[in-house]
Amino acid sequence: MTRRILITGTSSGIGQATARLLLEKGYSVTGISRKTEHDDKFKTIQLDLANSHDIDKCLKQLLKTTSFDGFIHAAGYGGFGSIEQFSVTQIERAIQVNLTSALLIARLLVPAFRKQQSGRLIFIGSESALNAGRKGALYSAAKFGLRGFCQALREDCASDGIQVSLINPGMVRSPFFDKLRFAPADQPENAIEPAQIAELVDYILASNDNIVFDDVQLTPRIKSINFSSHKNK
Repeated sequence: MTRRILITGTSSGIGQATARLLLEKGYSVTGISRKTEHDDKFKTIQLDLANSHDIDKCLKQLLKTTSFDGFIHAAGYGGFGSIEQFSVTQIERAIQVNLTSALLIARLLVPAFRKQQSGRLIFIGSESALNAGRKGALYSAAKFGLRGFCQALREDCASDGIQVSLINPGMVRSPFFDKLRFAPADQPENAIEPAQIAELVDYILASNDNIVFDDVQLTPRIKSINFSSHKNK
């Protein structure tokens, strides 16, 4: 039977790479992104993850007609700078997209997974969930929160046949850096490719039901950063 997977952030980066790989592997994929597209096995739902009301309404409607075997939360973006540089709106949006949206979607999926006594929840975190760095207060707050959520949810769901995994990558060569003033250096060893994260997600989904990949850390072999002078848009 075809396994059905829900993925956020499928318009680019890790989410897009994961959706493409899982489709190649024969999964049925539903994407949540900023734009919609459909084919026989892939449909997307246009949804702004910064809007809690829309998340709740959309997911409740979706779950009336579709059941899922797994969920990958790959949506997110970076906001870097001193905390006083961010407006209230910017802080609220960053926490909402990077953290709260994951909680709200899990809140609706977990009861269904409990009922079927199975389900995989995979969250894309960051190395910023392990070590907070300069100018990273806002982003690290969200990612540390996501890590704590995953640890608690894993304990809560273990006896119900549900596996909860958190992948914490270092720098990934993706549009994540398009509006930032830094990016990984150009050599292949300086960044992880989105397709490599997708391969790890596929491996976790296919793993034995009796084991759980808790927190998985992966980093580029050589950490080198390019800095630019352009300002955030």
